[in-house]
Amino acid sequence: MSWQTYIDDHPMCEIEGNHLTAAAIIGQDGSVWAQSATFPQFKPEEVTTIMNDFNETGSLAPTGLHLGGTKYMVIQGEPGAVIRGKKGASGITVKKTN
Repeated sequence: MSWQTYIDDHPMCEIEGNHLTAAAIIGQDGSVWAQSATFPQFKPEEVTTIMNDFNETGSLAPTGLHLGGTKYMVIQGEPGAVIRGKKGASGITVKKTN
């Protein structure tokens, strides 16, 4: 199964009335492995700052998490593994994997 099929068939499906509006699998170098059609066009420096926060937890808190030009307030996460952000009623979760 390709990563694109995974994005198309699994994370974007509806579960108990809830669903993601966008999803992607992005390499730690910023390369796109798969993404939904609604995933925002991001800048390489946005991925760099996210990766820096995984290495230096809390570095995004003062400036916010930016993705696709949208700024999210950084909220709870798991140091070195998960970053969560909120903007109004929506949010973002970034999970680092190997």
